[in-house]
Amino acid sequence: MNKKCLGCGIPLQDKDINLDGYISNIDKNICTRCFKIKNYGVYNKANMSNKDYIKIMDSITNNDLVIYVSSLLNLNIDYINKFKDVILVLTKRDILPKSVKDNKIIDYIKKRYNNIKDIIIISSIKNYNMDHLYNTILKYGIDKKIYFVGSTNSGKSTLINKLIKDYGNNDITITTSMYPSTTLDAINIKLNGLNIYDTPGIVNEGSITNYINNNELKKINIKKEIKPITYQIKDKCSILIGDYIRLDFECISTSITIYISNNVPVKRISINNPILLDNIISGYNDLKNKDIVIEDICFIKITKNTRVNIYGKYNLSTIIRDNLI
Repeated sequence: MNKKCLGCGIPLQDKDINLDGYISNIDKNICTRCFKIKNYGVYNKANMSNKDYIKIMDSITNNDLVIYVSSLLNLNIDYINKFKDVILVLTKRDILPKSVKDNKIIDYIKKRYNNIKDIIIISSIKNYNMDHLYNTILKYGIDKKIYFVGSTNSGKSTLINKLIKDYGNNDITITTSMYPSTTLDAINIKLNGLNIYDTPGIVNEGSITNYINNNELKKINIKKEIKPITYQIKDKCSILIGDYIRLDFECISTSITIYISNNVPVKRISINNPILLDNIISGYNDLKNKDIVIEDICFIKITKNTRVNIYGKYNLSTIIRDNLI
């Protein structure tokens, strides 16, 4: 069988129900896994690794156009340096406060990367900048293979579905969900003469999405504009984020602002409280004008020189960057 699932891109097979791509009827066009995600919200983790992703990325040539998609929550785009011809698309503009200016974010990125043709901040949900994005793809992508790449849950497939719905004339719908690694292989879509490929997301083994159950995923998944939480800190202070993360701060005086789903409880606790102290994830010094990014859950803005130890229920990835906002 040479067919691929129209939802996730995996080759279809009807031999083994326990393997990816299984269908009970060879006339169907989406696998059982996609059918359950779309119709019942039931997610089964797939056998996907970064080896599969890298194999697809290595097939991209300098003649191809890359649409690099990143969520504004994580803004983890270091992999972008691998590509020559890139349009950077920053998704989920609707989750950041309206007071945050697009131009400031664009200037922030331009100072750090020099291989980007254009930077476009969008919201698929709010239809923000979608015309601009489509016209930019038309400008640079005619007669090229166009690859949408980025981390898992960055919004690639949701974005392509929006382009198909608003500008296309077919009824293909890629499977989307809040779960990691929904797309499993490259999916080719023809859109008004454009040759588009949706690709699996980069698998981050330190993402919280790899550890928590479906109900907790719904809680951390940001659907509405974030209401930032700010604390004034003097000397020593501990902040607890849900029951996932503890941050122990030590400084003379600073303010911290946490950008996270409004559904996740955040509170100050006593420095002597032993909760979550069994597993230290990382520790940082000299965090003046830095953000701590805890992948797929939050970022914390720090304004003055601070030391912090981060403890967690799971071994989560943390990244330090200059203040984005």
